[in-house]
Parts: sequence; C-alpha cells; structure tokens
Amino acid sequence: MIIYQVHKDIIGTTDEVPFAIKEFRNKIKLFEKGGNEKVFKEILKQQIDEFGFETDNLGFYLNENRQTIGSTIYVGNTLRRLQNLREIKEEDKPEIYYVSQEIGSQVQAFIEVLENEIPMLQKNSAIESGFNELEAFEIIYKDINHTRLFNGNDLNNVFKYRLLIILQECFAVMWISENYDSRIIDRDFVDEYFIQRFINIRMDSIIDSLINLKKFYISQFDELDNSTHGELSIALEDYMLHSFEKVAELRNTIHYDDVKNFYDYFIEDEMIDLTGILNLNRIIFKCIEEFLSISNIPSQY
Repeated sequence: MIIYQVHKDIIGTTDEVPFAIKEFRNKIKLFEKGGNEKVFKEILKQQIDEFGFETDNLGFYLNENRQTIGSTIYVGNTLRRLQNLREIKEEDKPEIYYVSQEIGSQVQAFIEVLENEIPMLQKNSAIESGFNELEAFEIIYKDINHTRLFNGNDLNNVFKYRLLIILQECFAVMWISENYDSRIIDRDFVDEYFIQRFINIRMDSIIDSLINLKKFYISQFDELDNSTHGELSIALEDYMLHSFEKVAELRNTIHYDDVKNFYDYFIEDEMIDLTGILNLNRIIFKCIEEFLSISNIPSQY
C-alpha cells in the first residue's frame, strides 16, 4: 500500500509500479461493496477444489487458550487476486519471485532516499532500536468441513465469512500492541510512528466493516450482539461518539496529502490515546471469537 501511495501521491505516477502490486494494493480491504457473496463463494470453491468437498477443508489457527486467531479463509481473501485462487504451480513461481523482488527493490530505494534526506535516520548518527526475543507460544491447528460452519443461507454464510476476516485483523492489532510493541528496546521515532499508523489504519478498517455489517446484515448482526448481551453495540456506540471521526481522519492520511498527512499529525502530537481503541479491539475480538466458537466445532477426521 505504501509503495503504491508514494508513487501515486509523491512521485506523481503509478506507471512504474508492477501490475501485481497494483492489484494486490487494491484488494487490501476487509469487504467489497456489493461483491461480498461473490468473493466468499470464490474463496470457498478454492478451498473445496484444493482439499475436497467431504474432507476437513477449512483450516484455522488457535492460540494456547483455544481462541481462533486466524484461518485459511483470510489468506484466500488477501491473496485471491495475486494467486488467482489457484494452487501455486511451478509456472507461477517466477511471477511471485518477481513481485517479491520488486517490493524489496522499491523499499531499498525509499530507504536510501530517506537516509539521504533525513540525517537522523542514518545508522552512524542515530541509536538503533532493538527487539527482545519473543517468547515461544503454542499455535494449534484445527481443520473442519465447510458445512459445519457455513450451514445457513447466503446472508448468514457471508456474515460469518466477514467475521472471520475481522477476527484475524483484530488479532493482528492485539499482537502488535501486546507482543511487538512491548518488546522494543530503545524505542525511537520510527517505532512510535509505525505503531500509531498501523493501529489507526487497521482499526478504521475493522470499524468500517462492522458498521457495514450492522447496516446490511441486520438480523445477523443482532444475533451476534445478543450473544454478547449488548456489549458489542455499547462499545461501538462509545467509539462512534468519542473516537470515530479522529481515527477516520488519520486513516485518510495514508494518501500523502500535500496539505497535511499522518506524519504531520504525528510530529505535531495530534495522535489519539490508543488505550480506548485497543480495549475496543479486544472486545470485538472476544465477541466474534465466542460467537463463531470454532474450537467447539467438531472435525471429521
């Protein structure tokens, strides 16, 4: 996303951006306006084609508390355009390598420009932050058949599919804030900038997707909210009242505006306190995880 936006808003053209990066960037979102059912069915078909109809064809990742933190559904959603929803074959590898090579080349070019333009980023004039090693934690793999999760009508099934996408985004925010952030040594400007930018952008996407679900999947959202005894809707209402406009404003600065962008907000100390936002994220994660209850769905094999 950053590579694309730098070319578009700073360099002034995206002509030099590889096509696959453009496609990938345009699909990094949590939902499609008007196309969610089609995308869901494409992803599900890919899972069935690859693993079979009557097998445990959906994969999930659980933490040591048996909470679901990820799925192959999320991977399929993110990579469906780049890999064209096919099993990677030998002829695909050069393209995937090319995309990876291009990303590395672009990032290195940006680093060289930044180090030349901003002396504080040069290694010989700044203290580099470090990172305490992460403690090992258990990941449990669980496979189930798709009919045991997606067992309702199209609206119910698409609703669950979208909840899975939101759930994994929530876990990413939790991991960054609770594991990555707490282990930084000699925290510097870049560390703070990254944490703020990542959490603000991801939380805005999570909230946008939930608001969309509440608006267009009314009975399904009510069922989810009722399962939480109203905890989810209360938390969302509080967020909309106190934080929504500011987070949305910061999210929009991913486009490098000539007037004011995320960097300007950051250096002018106009960031918002992340405490409330991170607490909301934990509530959303807990509500969705308990509602889907993947760990309680039996596997066939």
